[in-house]
Amino acid sequence: MDRTGRAEGLTAVPVARNHKREGCDKGGRKLRLPRNVIAMRKHIDLAAAGSAAISRRAALTGAAALLAVGTAARPASAEVGPAVRFMQQISKDFFAAAHAKTPASFLRAIKRHADIPAISNYSLGDYSSKLEPQLHPRLNRGVAEFMARFFASQAEIYPVKSAEINGERPYSKEEVIVATKVHLESGTSYAVDWLLVEAGTSFKIRDVRVMGFWLSPFQRTLFVRYIADNGGDVKALLSALRV
Repeated sequence: MDRTGRAEGLTAVPVARNHKREGCDKGGRKLRLPRNVIAMRKHIDLAAAGSAAISRRAALTGAAALLAVGTAARPASAEVGPAVRFMQQISKDFFAAAHAKTPASFLRAIKRHADIPAISNYSLGDYSSKLEPQLHPRLNRGVAEFMARFFASQAEIYPVKSAEINGERPYSKEEVIVATKVHLESGTSYAVDWLLVEAGTSFKIRDVRVMGFWLSPFQRTLFVRYIADNGGDVKALLSALRV
């Protein structure tokens, strides 16, 4: 998704002029996808595997970041803007999900606070125009459940010690980034950026950036390659997502 929120096509390795969202470093140099993402092109079972093929560093740390929202109850800065307040407010939902460690608990939080329609549409890449309008609700449900299964599977793998909210800044006309820092019990710390989009008087989570990677392109890679391996049939993805 570029800065205007438009879905872009996906090549074998996602690359775009805007390195912020497409897996390139600040110099615009292409970054390789993890081997386990590439391997899934030949053998993938979305229903059983969840998103286990996504980067074992960036995406799984992203899962830890999502779990860590529940510990980030107080911003590090004295200034508290509306986006920071939103992150504070949603913390209890994700904190409860992290403790429950079930797909159902994460699904409730994701459906309530994530911009699922935009995430789902982006995940299809160039195939988004081929999905019949009446099937979009099924896709949205499948994507939300897919994400919930993934986060639930990682709830015990990346225990979070603490997290802090370090302020917000504009990203586009309707989007804002909330910067956080996550501290794992292992002693490792990560800077995590949350991309929020305005939704009425509040916000929705549209993406998460960890270690310089936005997570949505990894999911898009998984989905687009699965569709391509099934003859371009978008309905094959819906079947794999069990919707």
